[in-house]
Amino acid sequence: MMAADPRARELLELMSRTVEAHPGADARMLRVRAGVKRVNGDKALELLERAGFIERKPVLAQDTYHSLKPYRASVEAPRTAFAKTHSVGEGGSG
Repeated sequence: MMAADPRARELLELMSRTVEAHPGADARMLRVRAGVKRVNGDKALELLERAGFIERKPVLAQDTYHSLKPYRASVEAPRTAFAKTHSVGEGGSG
């Protein structure tokens, strides 16, 4: 799953909103509440944690999740990459 894919961004936002609505829930409960498959939910939680949107805390031998900042696809969507440009007389031979 890549965040550049619109469906992936939607999944990340869905899981972020679910963590916000259910602080302290474990991964299974978050997947059930979001209505996503295990592989997709776990990958989304991993990506959100790595990017600093959520944190994982161990509680009684079980990982729980808490929101640090909301992920919103419209805000976090990748920006258009612009090609490298050169002014006249730069970057060329001659």
